[in-house]
Amino acid sequence: MRSAALGLLALLVFAAASALYWKLWPAGRGTGRECELTSGIHAVCGLNKPEDLLRLGDSDWVITGNMGNDDWAEGGIHALRIGDETFRAITPDLSRPAAPAYRDCPGAPDPKLLSAHGIALRPRAPDEHTLYTVNHGGRESIEVFDVRVSAEGPALTWTGCVVLPAKHQANSVAPLPDDGIVVTIPHLPSSARGAVLQWVPGDGWTEVPGTRFQGDNGILVSPDGTRLYVNEYFKSRVHEIPLVATTTSPRSVDLGFHPDNLRFAPDGSILATGHPNALAIVGLCGFVLGCGIDTEVARIDPTTFQATTLFARDANETFSAGTSTIVVGDELWIGSFVSRALLVVPLSELRQPHGS
Repeated sequence: MRSAALGLLALLVFAAASALYWKLWPAGRGTGRECELTSGIHAVCGLNKPEDLLRLGDSDWVITGNMGNDDWAEGGIHALRIGDETFRAITPDLSRPAAPAYRDCPGAPDPKLLSAHGIALRPRAPDEHTLYTVNHGGRESIEVFDVRVSAEGPALTWTGCVVLPAKHQANSVAPLPDDGIVVTIPHLPSSARGAVLQWVPGDGWTEVPGTRFQGDNGILVSPDGTRLYVNEYFKSRVHEIPLVATTTSPRSVDLGFHPDNLRFAPDGSILATGHPNALAIVGLCGFVLGCGIDTEVARIDPTTFQATTLFARDANETFSAGTSTIVVGDELWIGSFVSRALLVVPLSELRQPHGS
């Protein structure tokens, strides 16, 4: 009887260990069946941590900010063609001097070290944009590029940079209507909290009041420039903060997962993407063990500021730790801060209509 009990216990331990092993299987390596599929839920494999992504207007191109390896090498910016999902690295033209608005910039970044984290676009014309990217390679900065889109794809020309204050690391960036920018700082050097910093040409950096949260992460500015949307990663919240004198009060919504980036959908709603796992799992799997982090995407109604889950899935060997979601035609494209892949999800697979 004793041996039978011990055998049953051993079997249970083996089953539990096996379940844990598969749950913590090194995930997001950009391998597996989803890399070969071209319909249904599938993946574009071979990218190196495409943490953020944006469509270039109505063109056939999406750009990704690739964080690269743990030492920030082999990151940079990639262009993906929507029709066939092929991609290529973009080598920016770094030969020009910084524009007058960036007169304090010390010069062009080292192309071997450029690591693109959060990205943002300021449209100027149908095929012309200003690209802002958070860079961790070689210096902590916001690098600024002129983007021109042709039939061959986007071309980037460096136009300047904004160096972060000492000991500050940015996560996400968004443009303001006055040619300024706002960035999230997850951890201030003098505080356990983060904040949003604002930069305007000629005025330098200032802190945006009311933005000291626990892990400021994704950020958006409303189309009219009057409101700021900020993720509080550690508290699983998204906040709406007035940017101008107004009677509107700040609002918040709890998501039930840790939100990373924010993106506008075509209908004006906000897509928040993040991680439903415990913070300990995110920390260990994302930065130590290389194991799986699940993904969840929610839609926030900007009028009611209520959220509904659109999509959720466990990590696997192809894709882990979704960070940023955009609508591309009748699909969602989802980036990641650990994966060597980008996930493509048909809208027909969503739990709720996305409202585009």
